[in-house]
Amino acid sequence: MKYYCTHFGINYTGHALSLYHSLVKHAGEFKLFMFCMDADSCEHLGKQELNNAVLIPHEQLENAIPNLIGAKFNRSRVEYFYTCSPATCYYVFQYFEEVDLLTYLDADLYFYSSPLPLFDELGNESIGIIEHRFHWFSRRNKIYGNFNVGWISFRKNENGLRCLNDWMQNCIKWCYQQLEDGKYADQKYLDAWPNEYHGVKILHNKGANLAIWNIGNYKLKISEQNVFVDNERLIFYHFANLKQISENKFCSDLSRVLVPTNQIILEEIYVPYIHSLLKYQVKVIIPKNDIYNNNIVFRIKKLSRDIRQLFFPDIINIV
Repeated sequence: MKYYCTHFGINYTGHALSLYHSLVKHAGEFKLFMFCMDADSCEHLGKQELNNAVLIPHEQLENAIPNLIGAKFNRSRVEYFYTCSPATCYYVFQYFEEVDLLTYLDADLYFYSSPLPLFDELGNESIGIIEHRFHWFSRRNKIYGNFNVGWISFRKNENGLRCLNDWMQNCIKWCYQQLEDGKYADQKYLDAWPNEYHGVKILHNKGANLAIWNIGNYKLKISEQNVFVDNERLIFYHFANLKQISENKFCSDLSRVLVPTNQIILEEIYVPYIHSLLKYQVKVIIPKNDIYNNNIVFRIKKLSRDIRQLFFPDIINIV
């Protein structure tokens, strides 16, 4: 049995349910602890048949870790979600004795094959993390952290629990969406882990955490109806930058990193995920309209994006 946890609000129920059903298809025997961060998401998921899930209302998380409540009122909603990432793992270890190894997953991950190669790579180590593996065009984002929070594994032993507890206390104390004194949100804390804790394994499987910031590094191909990243099977994709423009129109944002949306990327990765989102979402998430922003920096950035989209079209229309 493999154990995972994730957290989300009503706007991300489509993502969370897509993640869950992709695990059902590919992960074998598993349990996903789903932390519903508002009443609407908890009510909606409570009506679903989720045999491999445990639903946990956000009130239970806050009751178990009261310091979260104080943090909740001095940061934005997004920053509070970041704050709660380690707290969800801490809660599971505290209340579910059977869990000996727990993997945190961002809600916007989607699995295309079995995650077992990652657990094989982790072996008996205590902590598993994955680098962003930035493409050269995205390398400027390294200032926000070498490692991505999308997948983090903790083993219930001295090293794993000490790292998790330190991460949680750090995030409760400071977790803001800005660079400050070598910190950024819940993410940049991970940079210090390989030097601060024993048993940290950096997972190198190229099929794990494929995303727009690293997809330009690899050659994708289809073999035996599976997507391969160079010579390794695609395990999961991280859809962090996917935007919904209208009910059936999405933007992959791949133009931002100068990656062409070829047939494999479109038909084998994005379209299946978008169909799943449309099937399970409760609310259509439309980005804020900022066309009236006359700031010169904004206008230059918008012009740059428009030019890149001419050469690297990344709009996906679902019929």
